[in-house]
Amino acid sequence: MKLLTLTAIACGLLVLASAKPAARSYTMDELARIVEEFRVKFDDLHEEKDAFVNLARIITRAELKLLNEATVDNLADAWSDIEHHFDGTRKIIGDMIILPNANEECLLGLVEEIVAERIRAADEMSRCASDKIGIKEGLADEFRSLVNLLQRISTAAAEYTLYSFANHNSFVDPEEQIEWLERNYQNQVYFWDNVARPEAQEDLDYLEVNRPYLVEENRLCLERIQVQMTEVDRSINQRINQCVV
Repeated sequence: MKLLTLTAIACGLLVLASAKPAARSYTMDELARIVEEFRVKFDDLHEEKDAFVNLARIITRAELKLLNEATVDNLADAWSDIEHHFDGTRKIIGDMIILPNANEECLLGLVEEIVAERIRAADEMSRCASDKIGIKEGLADEFRSLVNLLQRISTAAAEYTLYSFANHNSFVDPEEQIEWLERNYQNQVYFWDNVARPEAQEDLDYLEVNRPYLVEENRLCLERIQVQMTEVDRSINQRINQCVV
C-alpha cells in the first residue's frame, strides 16, 4: 500500500498547476541562464537522492548479511551442543558393544535412534532458520521495491530541464517553461523531504530494529530443539544398560 501511495504521488509530480501568473518577457539569454540554474538544482537533488538510495541498498545488504551470519552462528552453537551430548552416548555404546555380554542388536538399535533424532533435529533447526530469514528477506524485498521507485524518481529529476525543452516552446512561451520548472522543482523537493525519504527511512529503521528480534527468536527456537535432544539423549542413556545381559 505504501509503495502504491508513493507511486501515485510520484506520478502526480508532473501535473501542471492551472493557475498562471501574469506573463513577463524573457530574452533567450535570460531563459538559458534560468534553465541552467534549474539544471544545477535538479542535479543536486538527483545526487542527494542517489546518495540516499545507494546508502539504503548498502544497509539492506548489510542487514541481511548480519542476519545470515547470526543465524549461522546460532545453528553452529546449537548443533555443537546436540552433537556433544550424542557423541558421549555413542562413545559409551561403542565401549559396551565389544563386551561379551552385550546385546549388539539392542545397542545398534540405540545408535539408529540417535541417527534418526539427529536428522529430525537438523530438519527442525533448518525450519527455525528459514522462517526468520524468510521474514527478513520479505521485508528486504518490500524495501527494495521502494528503493527502486525512488531510484526512478531520482533519475527523472536529472532529466527535468531537458524534458522541459521537449514539452514547451521556448521561443513562443518561455515563461511557461520557467514556471513549469519552478513548479516541478518545488514538487520534487516537497515529495522528497516530506514523503519519500521519511517513509524510506522508516522502513530502513524497521529493517534494522527487527534484526536483533529475529536473531533472538531464532536462538530460542533452536534452544527448544536443544532441550528436546537433551531429553532424547538422556532417555537413550538410561536404556543402554538394558542392552547388557
